[in-house]
Amino acid sequence: MNPLFLAIPLFALQAPPATLPEVEARELAQAPRGPMVPPVRDAGAEQGILGQARRSARRGPSIPALQLPAGSVRVQDKVPDLSGWRAYAIEVPGGGTVKAHVVEGRKGWFRVLGVNAWGREEEGLLQNRIPTGEPQATYKNPSKESRTVYFIVDTLDLNMVGEAFTLEVTRG
Repeated sequence: MNPLFLAIPLFALQAPPATLPEVEARELAQAPRGPMVPPVRDAGAEQGILGQARRSARRGPSIPALQLPAGSVRVQDKVPDLSGWRAYAIEVPGGGTVKAHVVEGRKGWFRVLGVNAWGREEEGLLQNRIPTGEPQATYKNPSKESRTVYFIVDTLDLNMVGEAFTLEVTRG
């Protein structure tokens, strides 16, 4: 018997993925604070005037963040400026999990970093360290208290100002 005929019923039985509510980034409120600049290498750094401008734009005490709503959501956004990153604040209840994943756009040119308010990793934050082309990060809150974490969508190329992407945030 041909193994292809066995696989066809499996595809037919799979339920279609549930659609998440979509929101435009401009409709999101500014978070009360953003994360400190994380100590990561700038993968989009280049020599020259534009590279210097990007380094200057990425320097500073913190990254402005947008507050994500409760529940799972798809955020339609664009790279806002030359710094090449956008931060999102999310409140995670005790024992809760959350995953941030760039699902549309030039995915291979993005990475997602999960950090705390100090721009550092902490227990429960998992990064996608091996470049697979799937920019995502997850957080599982190990405590019983609610915590605010930040997901930073970062570009791996210098000239991506205005580049559109969709960030899917799913809670567990």
